[in-house]
Amino acid sequence: MKILNYYRKALSYFSILVFSTLLSTLISGNFNMEIHGFFDILILIIGLSIFLGTLFFVYDTYIGPNQRIKKLKTDKFTDFRKVGFKTEKDYLIGKINGYTVIISYSWRNRNGTESLITIILFDPRIDGKHLNSYDLNKWQESIKDDYNYWEYGRLFTDWPYINGNPNLKSVLKKLDKNTKLISRKGLQKIEFLEWETEIKNHIN
Repeated sequence: MKILNYYRKALSYFSILVFSTLLSTLISGNFNMEIHGFFDILILIIGLSIFLGTLFFVYDTYIGPNQRIKKLKTDKFTDFRKVGFKTEKDYLIGKINGYTVIISYSWRNRNGTESLITIILFDPRIDGKHLNSYDLNKWQESIKDDYNYWEYGRLFTDWPYINGNPNLKSVLKKLDKNTKLISRKGLQKIEFLEWETEIKNHIN
């Protein structure tokens, strides 16, 4: 992910936090800030966004991969190797019902907590046509599970540790269910290298 995306995320977070606070004080009638005070807050938001954005970028780029490798050596992940998954760089890769599956550790998921993540890969082309955002949004709306996310060429599942440590049995059960869901939608299996090439071409 480009460093600018980290700045945008941090800026968005602080902007929402600060302006929601300002709005609440305005509604309560306690708002008495002058224009220079507003600019001071704006500078503070930008400064904190740059600081935290850089911090998260450095962690994800330089520290994160090593931490993920360490996590793969813990019992939680070694159990997956016993059922056929293999270590590849800083993630595990294997097959469930013929679909390629990636299992990894995330120190900071969408909600800012650590989690185990699983990614089922599929060919994002149906009858030669590429999936579009309408298809993905329609499938996402039909999901009742808050931790499943349809993305281009993959079904991403987040297992936050805050909900209790996910075990081998529960993860494999969900992967079996999700691969069958993907199959019912007519989405074909794809090997990792082919999938990676397709994703890069799609982005470019």
